[in-house]
Amino acid sequence: MSSNGRLVILVDNEALPGFMNEWGLSIYVELPNVRILFDADTDPNVLKYNAEKLNIDLQSIDFAILSHNHRDHYGGYEYVGRIFPGLKVYVPPDARSTVERYGLSPYIVERSQRITNNVFIVGPFETAYGFYEIALGIIVKDKGVVILVGCSHPGIDRIATTVKKFTKERIYYVLGGFHSPSYRSLDILAGIAQYISPIHCSGDEAKKYVKNKYSNKYRDVRAGSIIPL
Repeated sequence: MSSNGRLVILVDNEALPGFMNEWGLSIYVELPNVRILFDADTDPNVLKYNAEKLNIDLQSIDFAILSHNHRDHYGGYEYVGRIFPGLKVYVPPDARSTVERYGLSPYIVERSQRITNNVFIVGPFETAYGFYEIALGIIVKDKGVVILVGCSHPGIDRIATTVKKFTKERIYYVLGGFHSPSYRSLDILAGIAQYISPIHCSGDEAKKYVKNKYSNKYRDVRAGSIIPL
């Protein structure tokens, strides 16, 4: 593992050979000072299978995050609640009851905040659909900020720009669901981020656009991928 830590894609719509895929997203974050679960996909069994195959002990995490209150991001918390009851989960204002039903402990995010020296949550962003979404930021030494997003319903460019203002750091890497973004949003993102990985709900068109126009920035990842920081 890199001295700065790693990201592991536990669940995505697409998977490397030997891993299960599912319409959903879950990312394990392992840093020198903290371990985090970001979202928990749709199917508890898929999360369990891939985590075990990757030798990741979800009972060792320090806390979790639910980006927004949709099943393709919270479904796997049913499994997490069985193996780690009482785990603290940072959630947007409308998702308290979702994690409570699985025996987990919600922490309502009402403003952007630092969790540790190098980990912070930005949001909540109110979406045009009437719900809220939050994003995770990680400051990586000598590189900049890594941003993890669930579905980017508020707009991936809006989220990334807000993170940049909040941290006053360069954006190193943006990873997650971009929710079928416009080309304009992707152009704005490419203008401020060094690397980009549109996965989950981003859509094939967004992947193709970034890969073709910004080949030096595009990183192809899926369930089973391990990304050193």
